[in-house]
This record gives sequence, C-alpha cells and structure tokens, in this order.
Amino acid sequence: MLSELPSEIIYHVAIYLPTANAVTCLAQTCRRLYKIIAADEYRLFRALVHSRFPCTPTPSFWKDAACALTSRSRALDRLGVIGRFVVLPKNVTRIGCQEVTRRDNPTLGYRPAIDSYEIWNGAAWADRKEVLAWGAAHQLAIRVKQSGAHQHENWMLFNDMEDVSSYEDICGVHLLQPEQNKDGDTEHLIFGRRRSDIIHLAISPNQASHEYKQKFKTKGLELDRTDISRGTNSTLAAHFDDGSIAFYNTATTEDEVEAFAWIRNETSTLARSRHSKLLSPSRVAVATGEIENSLTISTILPDGVCLDREIAVHSLDLQERVNRIHAGVTSIASLNEIHQHIDSPGDAFLAAWGDRTIRLHDLRSPRSYESTYRDTTDMNIMYCVHPFGNDHFLAGSSGDGLVKIFDLRMGSTYSYLDAQTPPSPNPKRDDRPSKDFSMFLSANLPPDITRHIPHPRRRGQQPYRGPIYTMSTPSPSSPTVYTGIVDGVARLDFASTDDLTGPAKEWYERNLDLGIQTGQSGVAVAEDQVFRIAGYERPAQDDFTTTSKLRTQHGYWHLMPNDRANEVVTGWDRRWEPLAKPGAWRRHY
Repeated sequence: MLSELPSEIIYHVAIYLPTANAVTCLAQTCRRLYKIIAADEYRLFRALVHSRFPCTPTPSFWKDAACALTSRSRALDRLGVIGRFVVLPKNVTRIGCQEVTRRDNPTLGYRPAIDSYEIWNGAAWADRKEVLAWGAAHQLAIRVKQSGAHQHENWMLFNDMEDVSSYEDICGVHLLQPEQNKDGDTEHLIFGRRRSDIIHLAISPNQASHEYKQKFKTKGLELDRTDISRGTNSTLAAHFDDGSIAFYNTATTEDEVEAFAWIRNETSTLARSRHSKLLSPSRVAVATGEIENSLTISTILPDGVCLDREIAVHSLDLQERVNRIHAGVTSIASLNEIHQHIDSPGDAFLAAWGDRTIRLHDLRSPRSYESTYRDTTDMNIMYCVHPFGNDHFLAGSSGDGLVKIFDLRMGSTYSYLDAQTPPSPNPKRDDRPSKDFSMFLSANLPPDITRHIPHPRRRGQQPYRGPIYTMSTPSPSSPTVYTGIVDGVARLDFASTDDLTGPAKEWYERNLDLGIQTGQSGVAVAEDQVFRIAGYERPAQDDFTTTSKLRTQHGYWHLMPNDRANEVVTGWDRRWEPLAKPGAWRRHY
C-alpha cells in the first residue's frame, strides 16, 4: 500500500502531482501521509510551487503560496476578475502645503504614474504590508495597508507646491522597496514633476511628516517619464521631452546627484514619439522612432552607454507600407522581474509597436522577434504592457478603456483543470473561456474620485472610454493589478467567485484580503464600489471572418443559481452572463 512505503519514496512520487488539490487530497488519505506531507514545512507544497510556478518568487509559507498561486491561475483561466475604483477617503492625512493656487484651467485629466509593492512581515501569508502610490496631478497619493494579525490602513496626500499648473503634474513615481534604503515605518520614494528636479522623499505615515533626502538634477529639461530598476544598486532613468535620457545612481549618498550617463537625441523630429525602458540595472531599450534603428538596446556603463543591438522596422513582419508610425514603439516591458529563470537579465522583453502588434523579443536569438500578439478587433495603439502571472501579460489600449489579456505560454505552465474531471462526457471546448480576451473598464467614475484635487478637470458622468496609461502589481504573486486611467486609478483583482464564496472562503478572506466579504446569503458583497466589466473574445490573429463574442458581467447582487451551474459546465466565472443560444435567425460562429 502507498501509506506503507518509505517516506522518501512517497515524497518522490508526490512531487509529480499536478495540483495543490491533489497534494491536499493525498494528505487527507491517512494520518501517516499527512505527517509526511506536513514535514519540513510542507516540502511537497514547496516542490509544487517550484515545479508549477518556477518563475514566481514567494515567501516560504509553502502551503499558502500554493493556494494563492493556484487561485490566481484558476481565476485567469476562468476570467474571474473584479473591477473597482480606488478612491481616497475623506479622512486622508494631508502632508505639506495645504493652500494651493491654480495658475491654469486644464481641460484634460491627469495621467497617473503608479507604483506599488508588498512585503511579508509576519509569521503567516496573511501578515504583509502593501504600499500603493500614484501621482494625482500635482499631489502624491499614498496608501499603506497592513493585513493579517495587526491590520491597519493609512492614507496620505502629499504636496510641496503652493502655485501649481499642469507643468507641476507628477509624471514619475517609484517606491523604494525594503532593500533599497528603507528605515522603520518610513516610506521612501522617488518622484518627478514635469518642470522640476527629481526628488527622493522620505515620508512617515505615523508622524505625518516628510523629509527631502536627495535631488536628481535635470538641468532644466522638461520631464516626460521616469523608470527605475529593481535591486540594491538600482539605476534611475529620466526620459525628457526633447527625447534625451539621463541615468542616475540611486545608491549614492550625495544630496544632489548628477547623471553619470546620457543618451542624447540627435534629431529634433518626433522626439515625443520616443520611448525607453530599463530592462535591467545595466541595460536599456530605446525606441528611436526611426526606420533603420527603430529599437536600440544598449549597455549602461559607469562612464557612458554602449550600443549593443539595433532592431529595424524592415526586419519585422509588416505587410503595410513602412513608415514612421509603424516604426514607433509605445511601450516596453521586461520579463526579467517575473521570470527569474532567465540567465541574462533583460534578454527577453515585450514591445508594443506602432502597427498595433506586441512582439516578444529575445536578445539571445538572431531573429528580430520570437512571437507576436495582436487584437485584430481594436484599432488603438497600446500605452502599456504589463507581465502578470506565470504565463500571461496585460496590455492597456489608448482608447475605449480597454485592457487586453494575452497568454504567453513560455515554458511549463499550470492549469487548475488538471485537478478536475470534466462535468460532461463531451464538453464543448468552444464554450470554455478563450485565452484571448479583452475587457472594457466601461464604468462611470465615482463623483468623489477627484474630491482632493483643487479645481479638478471636469467631465460628464459618462462610461469611461479613455486610455489605460500604466499598470502596477504589488508583487509577482499578487492577484491585483492597479491601472492608471484619466484622473484616477482602477483596481483589477483576479479571483474566482466560487473561491470567494465557496467552502474555503474564510481562507481567501484572511489570506488574500481583497476587501470582498461574504454575507449570510452566500453572495459576495464589496466593501467599496464594484463595477461591471464587459469584454469580448478575440478571434485568432489570422481569422478575419469570425465575429467577436461580446460578454458582460452580472453584478454581485444579481447572481442566480443557474449562473453557478453554467460556471461548472462552461468554465466561465459565474459573474459572466451566458451567451444566448443561437436561434434560427442567428448565425452560430
């Protein structure tokens, strides 16, 4: 019998189990197997995490890590997503200048720069601190949330300007994580305004105080965006309106920091179309907007920048007339931070090109690109690309409030379906969730989302149709994506409804702490506003005849018993309304 085998053999057999559910079922077989699996801090769950989620670093709470990562993977496959807006509370702590004079009357909303992180600071998965910060016009909005045994939450709004205009809007925010010069409960961050130097700020939530630590000199240039690499010896990059890029060492103790290297814009044309991204502390990718060297990759040295490789637009699979629009790159995302098995940092990255195609590039390959990802339904370019999970990435469109989900499928992947028996003998695969899906964040912005902005840039209360500017996830294992929209931040949580309301709902409430609680009726109720998401299944890139299937979500308060049954049959999260059955007058695609 299996239970009578030596523990070493049982261990080697169990590491091949495909899911966390299979490991749990094995542990429930008998007392001896439970003791073997629970030994050495649940080393079988540790093996499961390392084998099924090899690219996702987690703390060593292996059983909870396996459950959390399984839950997120399951939600991605079932498209279980919860959309909410992030709204500052009325009792937010104000730090810095309180009286502000506005010197212009802007008609466009601000573009929030977002950053977030979370760390585990206790004895369980639930004990962690999450910090979120974004630039709300000329102000810094910061939330510090502690979960677990010692729950608390602090909101801060910082401003150090008395006279403001659109030129004082914050266009770069970077939270420094614990290994990057942190002390106690004080939060350190680097932020830059459009028309001033870049500042390293220390801010205390408990004392409601702030201190300037460093100033990164910009030589009077107008700032467009900033970027920073992770790690102790991080590099700060400042991209200016004229197309030049400056690099700074954040590990220095100098009060005023000069750039140690520059990339100068040699031409004055299309400077605003240029984009750059740090692929690692010592490597940068720059979109030039030119035809011959559309994308350049360079090594950052202590005394300058050395060009390594150029990717020309002619080497891509462009079938239309080649011009500067197709040569433009609007967003770049490195896969190094979430895929730690990559040997050379910054080798693999995603780039959103001007032909509305996202390409996967690998500098170890002689090819210009490895694969392409495209939404043939949406004609907007993409403003941001965000790796998420073990094998997915998200993309934010420049219009229609559209967030696109793409499946990378790099290396070994995990599927919760391995743990289930199909509910019917011959389930229709066409009814199951598509790997290619795009979501509209088409909800009315809450009227109080701009309550803390003096003279906010007004607009009518219409469903959101604007761009998705940027995205941030607190950690590689987090189920949350913060998305920057016009005048605010939306939050997307990837969690399945049956997880949040099922038999293990207490575990999800305690360990994920998504702000979703379960009422007596068994229906999930949100503590803050949840909006309904609509979306469509994208046809294949080479399919120009199939009609996209449009789907909408139920509200949490309108779920019916048949929605639960439909979830079991189709695999879609129960919040998605089932499609109407094709009739005699409907075409069935």
